[in-house]
Amino acid sequence: MEEMQVVTIVEGGLGNAGPKAPLDICRILEGLGGVESFAISSEKGMDYPLYLETLSYLKEVRKEGTQVIIQYPFQPCLYHKNQRMFAELLKELDPCRTWIWIHDINQIRLPDKTCYDKEMDWLKPFQYFIVHNSRMEHYLRQYLNIEKCICNEVFDYLCRDNFVNKYRQSPMEREPEIVYAGNLVNSKSPFLYELSEEKMNFRMNIYGKRETLIKNKKVNYCGSFRADILPDKLRGDLGLVWDGTVDASSDTMPQRNYTRYNTPHKFSCYMAAGLPVIAWKDAAIADVIRKYQVGYLIENIYEINQLDYTQYDTFRENAEKLAVKVRDGWFTRRAFQAMREMRAEGNVQF
Repeated sequence: MEEMQVVTIVEGGLGNAGPKAPLDICRILEGLGGVESFAISSEKGMDYPLYLETLSYLKEVRKEGTQVIIQYPFQPCLYHKNQRMFAELLKELDPCRTWIWIHDINQIRLPDKTCYDKEMDWLKPFQYFIVHNSRMEHYLRQYLNIEKCICNEVFDYLCRDNFVNKYRQSPMEREPEIVYAGNLVNSKSPFLYELSEEKMNFRMNIYGKRETLIKNKKVNYCGSFRADILPDKLRGDLGLVWDGTVDASSDTMPQRNYTRYNTPHKFSCYMAAGLPVIAWKDAAIADVIRKYQVGYLIENIYEINQLDYTQYDTFRENAEKLAVKVRDGWFTRRAFQAMREMRAEGNVQF
């Protein structure tokens, strides 16, 4: 076996953005040498066979004494129903030889799902974590005995082609076009159905699987594309990173609270497109937006009407620089290098 095993279970293919982040991490790490990927995709009726296959593999990994990266959570086809069963796989791992690479903390994201009441108990035996950001790290440290933690900061986003500069011009003298790519259903993106055409001094281009007709004439449906080509299909001036209702100040939806802790993969998609962004000012991703100077922070979507576009060219140039990094796997390689340095310095047990 190689020095490191990356274990990943995903549901579906690249047409759905859900498995793209973990699969991109597999591809990037496999290219570094010394890393082998165990990645399988679940389909209807295949959860239990996949569980048994992964169980057998993890027993062999532990027998060999190999170091492991687990991409958490696993993604069975019946994601919620079978999550407890797949969490049992974590018991097969040696905590001293395992890194947990966090993609979601469902205890925060899905508080209404009782299957995640024990999520912190599932993770408690482990000491080494890779998390989205410092806010997520702080949350987890309330429940877990974390010895070493690396903040990934931004998920990389591999694309089929190299980045091509779109030469976007500032919308200073015209009505801006806002891009929204993601889950378009009312339960996930209710703001799309709340927006008043009369209050919008901007237009929206939306991308994803359309399930319900949006009658607002300023909201233009642009289609659904494979995740690895989507960034090159986006047309507009700014990408919107938003969950919940139009007005964040009065939004009590769980999705809104979760954005205080997570780094949305949607942000990576926009960066891969070289597209500056708009996001909620209190979201965790706001820290990244400020650091790299790639966009605007607001409280209410209608604040887009008053944005100062004198900064737009700076944000666009910085987003284009990040486009090159996320398409090349820069953030994943940085996190992995930090793991190797900790090991070389004797700061981790394995």
